[in-house]
Amino acid sequence: MFKEFGLKQKPMFMIIPMIDIIFFLLVFFMMNSLQTVAQKSLDVQLPVAQAAVQQKQVPVIITLDTAGHIVIDGKPLSLTDAKQVLSAKQADNPQVAVVLQADAHSAHGQVVAIMDTVRSAGIKKFSIGATNK
Repeated sequence: MFKEFGLKQKPMFMIIPMIDIIFFLLVFFMMNSLQTVAQKSLDVQLPVAQAAVQQKQVPVIITLDTAGHIVIDGKPLSLTDAKQVLSAKQADNPQVAVVLQADAHSAHGQVVAIMDTVRSAGIKKFSIGATNK
């Protein structure tokens, strides 16, 4: 049968080149994965500075009760005063965050008015507080 196709011997399956390719792929993927992992092998001691202060970002808490009273950081305020306070806090820290803790039975219109006040003060980080069931 080999003589019909001009073959002198039975073809052999060469396993050694296949092993070389497998090792090459293994090394390739290992080298790529090393580049994605942060290099933390060097022990670096950062210099000490007196002016280096880690600032905590404490969000501004706005509380709204069922009667429609607005309290910001423990101080009862009107809606116009709240806008002034929020604008001042945004001027001090442009990355200030606001959390609105509205009572479940408070008026929807009042919540929307506070949200509008927060946006008009230029504050971009805004969230509404809730509790888990």
